[in-house]
Amino acid sequence: MSKQVVRIFLSFALVVAVVLSSMAAVFLVSVEHNRRLWVRSVFDEYLQSFTTKLKAELADPTERPFTVEQILLSSLNDRISGLYLRNPAGSAVVAWGATAGGDLLTLPQGLRRARTTVLESRLVPAQGEAGFTSKVMRCDLYEVEITASGPLYTIEVGRRHRPLRQKITLPPQVKATDIAGSLAITYNGESLGSVDVLTYTPSTYKGTGPLFRGLLSSFLVSLPVALVIALIMAASLSRRSQRYTDAIQRALLTLAEGEGEITLLSTKIREQQVINEAILHLESNLSLNRASRQAWLRAISHDLNTPVAAMKLIIDGIADKVFSPTDDLIADLQQQTDQLAQKIAAVALYATLQSPEAKAEVDELDSDLFIADVLATFKTDERARLFIDRAEAHLVGDKELLTTAVVQLLKNAFAATAESVACKLSDNQVVVTNPGQIDPTIDFFEPWSRGDSARHEPGAGLGLPIVSQVMRLHGGSASIEQVDGAVVVTLRWPGSSGSYRSLGQ
Repeated sequence: MSKQVVRIFLSFALVVAVVLSSMAAVFLVSVEHNRRLWVRSVFDEYLQSFTTKLKAELADPTERPFTVEQILLSSLNDRISGLYLRNPAGSAVVAWGATAGGDLLTLPQGLRRARTTVLESRLVPAQGEAGFTSKVMRCDLYEVEITASGPLYTIEVGRRHRPLRQKITLPPQVKATDIAGSLAITYNGESLGSVDVLTYTPSTYKGTGPLFRGLLSSFLVSLPVALVIALIMAASLSRRSQRYTDAIQRALLTLAEGEGEITLLSTKIREQQVINEAILHLESNLSLNRASRQAWLRAISHDLNTPVAAMKLIIDGIADKVFSPTDDLIADLQQQTDQLAQKIAAVALYATLQSPEAKAEVDELDSDLFIADVLATFKTDERARLFIDRAEAHLVGDKELLTTAVVQLLKNAFAATAESVACKLSDNQVVVTNPGQIDPTIDFFEPWSRGDSARHEPGAGLGLPIVSQVMRLHGGSASIEQVDGAVVVTLRWPGSSGSYRSLGQ
């Protein structure tokens, strides 16, 4: 039972792990996707604010002098965490704010900044960048081009088709992925530098951060809880399954011993109901087989005992000098001996045909030779009563077995009537017709199914059962039916060169 618990538990645990892992993966992918959308929307909003204010400043010549840096800072909102201003060479020279995690932005040592004109903030690189390391930045890059034509200014904003991918220097507390986007600013074709925009994310806010972490931790907490539930369910199902298995084992042992009635547990599981139905069907078949076997033993005992008793009576009479060994007495003894030999031969043949090793060797048959072999078994007066139609005869099968089957059919027909008997051969089919009536309640293909009224007649009651077994080995069928005042027995089987294996194998 412990092994069964482990198997069921592992099945449940695997399902739980797959489901929770899938849910966690979907959750993380969804969070990351929405984080990217959030960051992009914040950057787009900042870009829109910056360009709007820059256009307003350039359109009003009466305004006091300003710098691009002032507009960059005035365009900030509460979702922007910080800015890095870089000179045309790519070195960070101005830092404002902090990272999304709250760490202050730092600059390389030794930098100095000098403003020269209203529009320009020329950023002078310093020597040495202690603490900064090179990192690959990959983000959207927007180009802001300012063109002056006298007192008029034009501003064009464009986005590169491909994201910016370049190596820059950043402090250790800043990741390359923290940069939401970058603005490259040019004035009359001359680069003023670039601005890297860092934004907060939903997970960095005081309210939403714990919420996301709580949702993720719920998956981690639910895993051991689910495993405990899976263990309890596995133990419960294992006990039920073990009870059902024990009941099935007891039922099968009872069937194997052939004693007592079986008891099966009622179940609502369809698969187990099918097993119960199969076992009950097996019990029914075994009961029928036991009854049939007992009937066989009684029939064999009765059929073999009749000639043996007659022979014993004659022999005892001769031994006691009651009878003299006349020719008639010896002929009678010979007849009883022949009947006994026929019954024994029929039983042996039937047992051989039921053997798993029995098979039909299939080959093309010569109809003339086949009919000659069949007729050779019968006496002249019986052959005179037989009408054979072989105009369409085409037979493929085991010659010896098919000869035996047709001979058994004709013997039954001759024994059932003193009138003519018809035998028609066609394409792998034999039909024997004789006048008479059959009892519809008797299965004539079961051994010794002649009934008690025919026990006194010669024969072993195995003719049609032997025919049925021959057809089984050929993969065919045998049927008997009443057609008006005639009994019609039909044999049909498929025909192809080769060998049919016994169905019992």
